[in-house]
Amino acid sequence: MRTHESAGPTPRPATASTPRTNRPRTLDGLQSTLGNAATTQLITVSRMMTPEAFKESTSTRTPRGRSEITKVDRALDAFQQVPEDNQRARLFALREVINACSAYTAHKPAGGVRVAGTEALSQQAEQARLELDLESVYRGLLTDIDHQLAEGLSTIDTTEQAHHTAQLIPAERFHTMMSGYVQQLGALRGDATMADETRAVIGEVMAVVPMVKVLQYPWTGRPGMKLNPPEEGEDPSYAFNVGTQAPGGTPYLLGHIAHELTHVAANQAFGSSPAMELVESGASVAEVAALAGERKRTLEELRSLLGRSEEFTGPQHQLLDEKLDYGAMPGKLESYALSLGRAKRITSDQQALLISYGEAAGDASGTLVEYDTVVNQMLVYLHMWGIGQEHPFHVRLLAASGQARGRRDSSRARREGTAE
Repeated sequence: MRTHESAGPTPRPATASTPRTNRPRTLDGLQSTLGNAATTQLITVSRMMTPEAFKESTSTRTPRGRSEITKVDRALDAFQQVPEDNQRARLFALREVINACSAYTAHKPAGGVRVAGTEALSQQAEQARLELDLESVYRGLLTDIDHQLAEGLSTIDTTEQAHHTAQLIPAERFHTMMSGYVQQLGALRGDATMADETRAVIGEVMAVVPMVKVLQYPWTGRPGMKLNPPEEGEDPSYAFNVGTQAPGGTPYLLGHIAHELTHVAANQAFGSSPAMELVESGASVAEVAALAGERKRTLEELRSLLGRSEEFTGPQHQLLDEKLDYGAMPGKLESYALSLGRAKRITSDQQALLISYGEAAGDASGTLVEYDTVVNQMLVYLHMWGIGQEHPFHVRLLAASGQARGRRDSSRARREGTAE
């Protein structure tokens, strides 16, 4: 499986920091109804047994107060106190019920009357959980992360809750929800304050969205984009394992989407292998070495500008720093080549060529697979954070993007000319 955005430093949820004085744009301007408007949809859920009914179904001659079953009682009592219109609170109260049931049955391997009743309650809780509006809960949590970041508050708990919620959303509903966020990325182009270069990049990646057939929770593998094995007579298609931990809120998620769609756009532009190397098909080793060196220098310039800037908040600075690292990790292309070779996704000749490219790049092998992607990702961040286009980091990033996009456009034009 070919995945991206998976081997770099794991983004950490933001901890409390001093908020900057020039705040990002308002959250009303940041969010749209397609992606994470925290709307509430009331759904009638399956009836769960009442605390009284549960106690009756688990009644024995053994005094109840001496049993671990009382922990289940307390969790169920707490759930019953949650208003039916509070979807989020009900979701996490149900989690406590399920966890309490699991803990009780785990310490009763021999079974018994109480085990049967506890298992029945757990099944009811799991069904009730699925019938909640999980998508609304996830969107609301992402909105909360945006607010917490704007106020300089910790997002650790909210990020964990969002990740947990996303895991529960059934596959078709997950695909639909994330498709909404993809469209939200595209809708950013309507913002008159957006840089022309950023608008062009988003237009480029939105053009390949129809090729991404599946947006799924990464149950197998890590977050990233995968080129599906070719089917005879079929156009190329991709599967997107969407990372749902969004410690940076909405900008983080939309930046992640832009990153992964850039892999698709570049793969099509360069005619590259399933490794999705950011190198035009047929490039010489010498050309690749020069390209990697140029990209590495650009990332170093950006890091220098980042280090001199006081405009970014702590979490923003950390996120940009991680992306600059990720864009030039050593050994990255070689690792992908070996993995794809073992999976029989590339030929031995392709593997050898990719390894030679990576070795020629020296300690900047990552620029051959992640440079364009992190550049575009950071453009989305800066726009959504409200960083002015005159900011030195933004100026340099826009220039780097224009050069990278020009390279993709030129390669695409040559490939289309050859095809004609």
